[in-house]
Amino acid sequence: MARGWKTLLTIDLTAEQRETLTAWQRSTTIPAGHAKRGRIVLLIADRVPLVEIAPWSGSPAMVL
Repeated sequence: MARGWKTLLTIDLTAEQRETLTAWQRSTTIPAGHAKRGRIVLLIADRVPLVEIAPWSGSPAMVL
């Protein structure tokens, strides 16, 4: 389990929004950056710790 700062950042997605972002992951016609951002939003919505999401963003993880 990751250690470090906890965040109060939460994202609540509707079923339609979640479906759209999930479809972006399979799409071959949208820019890769959009798919990456969609994946990050889905991970945040699933309450994955930010330290585990950081590698998806290309930013170094902050480990304390």
